[in-house]
Order: sequence, then C-alpha cells, then structure tokens
Amino acid sequence: MATSKRQRQREHRQIAQQRAKVTETRGRLRSGGVRVALIGLAIVVGVLILWLTLRESGDSGESDVPSAASDTADGNGAEAAPGTGGFPELPPPPAPGGELSGDVTPCPDTAGPTFRVTSFESAPAQCLDPELAYTAVFDTSLGRIRVALDQEAAPEAVNAFAALAGYDYYDGTAIFYTDPTGGYIQGGSPHTNSADDPGPGFTVDPGEEVTSKAGQLLWSAEGDSAGQFLFLAYDEADFLPSQPVSGLATLGQISDGSLTVVLDALVLHVDNPDTAFGGRPSETVIINSIDIQATDTTPEGSIDLSACPPADGSGPTVLDFDGPQPMCLDVSKQHTAVFDTTAGEMRIDLDVANTPVTANNFAVLARYHYYDNTLLFRTDPSIGIIQGGAPHTNSPSDPGPGYTIPDEGSGFTYEPGQIVMARTGAPNSASAQFFLAVNENTALLNSQGTYVVFGQMDAESLAVAEAILASHADQPGNRLGGAPDPQVIVKSVTVEESG
Repeated sequence: MATSKRQRQREHRQIAQQRAKVTETRGRLRSGGVRVALIGLAIVVGVLILWLTLRESGDSGESDVPSAASDTADGNGAEAAPGTGGFPELPPPPAPGGELSGDVTPCPDTAGPTFRVTSFESAPAQCLDPELAYTAVFDTSLGRIRVALDQEAAPEAVNAFAALAGYDYYDGTAIFYTDPTGGYIQGGSPHTNSADDPGPGFTVDPGEEVTSKAGQLLWSAEGDSAGQFLFLAYDEADFLPSQPVSGLATLGQISDGSLTVVLDALVLHVDNPDTAFGGRPSETVIINSIDIQATDTTPEGSIDLSACPPADGSGPTVLDFDGPQPMCLDVSKQHTAVFDTTAGEMRIDLDVANTPVTANNFAVLARYHYYDNTLLFRTDPSIGIIQGGAPHTNSPSDPGPGYTIPDEGSGFTYEPGQIVMARTGAPNSASAQFFLAVNENTALLNSQGTYVVFGQMDAESLAVAEAILASHADQPGNRLGGAPDPQVIVKSVTVEESG
C-alpha cells in the first residue's frame, strides 16, 4: 500500500508540474498575468473556506464599482477546474459533408463553397499563390487564432490544408485531445471528433522535418491521421505526441498574441481515466470556421504607412504599425463612423473638434480595415458597456496596433450613446480598443474619468447597442463578465466625411 501511495503522490506531483508550466507560459503571454487557481488542492480548499467565511459575514469582497474596460485586463480565460467533474463527453461530429470525385480536386470558391465537403477522391490543385503570404484565422469558441502559413516549409501540405478549410471541412469540429505533458491540443476530425477519423481521403508530402516550438501549427499530411492538426503550446526539445499522429507537416506559426487561446484550451485539460496519457478540455472547444486570408497582396515596401490610407477604404488591411497614425482628418469637417454589425448598423459622429488625435487614430485604423471582422467581445450590464476593437485576439489582452496615443483630457463623464477609448490604468496607454456606453450605469465610471470620450451615436444606433447589451450572457471564469449571445461581429467600420 505504501508503494502505491508513493506512486500516486509522484503522479500528482507530475500533473501539478505540467499544469504549473502551462499556467506560467500563459501568464508570460498575458498583460498583467492570469491567475489560475488550479495549482493544488490546498489552494482550492483555502479559497473555498475564504469564500464561505465572507458569505457568512455578508461581505462579498467585491468593489461596489466594477472595473472599467481596459486594453490589458484579462477577460478571455476559461477558468474551469481541470480534472474535476469527471471525464467530459464530446458532442457528436457535425453533419456529414458532401463528396468530391476526380483525379484532381478543384480549388474551393473564394466566396465560400456551395456545399460543405468532407470526403475527397484526390488531393487539391494548387490553390495558393506562392508569391503571396496567407493567414489562417481559426474562429473558435475560446477566441480567434491567427496563423501565418509557411508555404516554403511544406507547400503541398499548406495548400491542401487551405483547400480543406475553403471547403468548410473543419467547421463545427471539436478540439478532442489535450496533452499538458507534450504541451499541445489536437483537432480536425469532422467524421468522428476523435483521433481515429478517416481523414479527407488523400495524403500529401509533409515537406521539411518538423522542429517544434511554441505557437506552431502542425498538420498530419500522411498516414491514418491525415487532415488532423495540432497547436503546440510551448517549446520542447523533443515533441512526442501521445496520440498516433503521423507524417506531421509544419503549416505555420501563430502570428499574434492568440497563443493564449491555445493555453486556455490546454489549462482546461481533464485526464482520461481509461488511458495512461492525455485527455480533453473540461468544456467543449469548437472550431467554428477557418478562414484563409491573403495577408498582403501588395509587393513588399509599396505600402507607405507614414501616409494616409485612401478615404474610400480601398487600401490594404493592416493590423500592425511602427508608430502612431499621421493626421488624416480635416478637422473643419464632420466625420461619422458607420459600424456594420451582425446585430445592425450603428452610426457614431466622431468628436474631431475636441479629441482630434483620438478621433483621427480611430478613423485611420478603420480605413486600414483594422476593425473588420472583429467581435464585440465583451458586454457588462453592471457598468453599461460593450467592448471591442481587438483584431488579433478578440479579447482585452490584444497586443494592439503597436503604439499608444496620448490622452486628450481627463475628468470625463459617461452617458449612453458615447464611444470611448479603452486603456490601462497607466496614462497615455490607449491604442485601438474602444467601448460603447449604453445605459446610465456608465456613470459609475465617472469617478475615474480617464477614458477619453471621442464620439456620440444617434438614437437609432443606441437602440442597436441596447439590444446587444441585452443579449449579454455571463461567462463563468471571466472576471470581466461575459459577451453577447449570439456573437456580434463587426463586419466593417467605414468613416464618412461631410460638410
């Protein structure tokens, strides 16, 4: 019995070390850090005792005034307790897709397939332009992951993966496997939501030998696991996946701060009681879709980011900059930001007269399509706000455009219909994220007054914002509250000039 007890103690220590490593990596990536109360049973019990004590005394321990929107506050983590509540069941795989036959699979329509395809007779034709750079945008239930695809390392594999994504092959599939020891998560099985998925029906050359590192996207190009993918969470000298994934190819590297989404999935890990390795997340993590985007269709060096983008929005999509935007708005004219969202249109008159730097920064980013296809990722009825403007991660921990702007004033008061810059507690720390003041609860932020108000929406637009806030759903583990349900996507932000 003593030997068995010592063995269990060793196993528990190993599991704790694995989770601590994930938490440490996750904390380094997040601004301000993330506290994951999962290090050991003693901590959990201690927190529970403290909570019960406070509850009995009638004091919740929370501040009367909730924290305001912040560029670096962490509101994206899913803090479910790993290893608790039994081994979770996965949902059934999405409905079967169609089949394509022929010696060569044609390239999917860039506007989207006429029907979803999950079975193929042959590998796809060359669909990606080798002269262009491409990004795979994973829209998941935990947030978005942006991956810069590497055509040089594995051209056939990257092309095949992009084609499968274009046929909606991965839509609605689950992350079915997590492994804190190897530091990775696994998905990409539309037929079974498991490692024994039969795959798309073809294999390709995996390209160069894989050298694993944090943030890498790997894909099974050969063997029984063809079509499945893995995200690596941290660097390892030797990558030894527990599941039998063969013929791995390097598809690319996470190109922004969205490695935190992978870590969020990994920290939800629950051990599989039926095997000696691995498990899955304690809550279902779904790949809603994978969008393949040409990240730069212009020859290198031809985009002058020191100049103003075309006012008609015909310029390129740019998410990262070397410095603040030049002054591009005519302060003698009126400018209106038009939000085209899945919940309706919102029109906001920008206050160029009183906040020219802030209004100009927002307008120029909008004309670079910075806000296109982003989420309004946070709602908080307690302070009456909706938050957005995070294209890299769709979360408050977004790294931003690469610079900050000066605060234009202080002592602001907040009323329904305003658009306001989000910032950290530090002066001059705003960059791109914003929040919409929706109801009278925003007055609770008046004691801070540091968030710059730079525009006002009309009554019709406020009604849209009120409906979005009313769709708020609490998210357990999210200390910033929750988000709209269903999701609200900002399809585009255009800036109109008049007068």
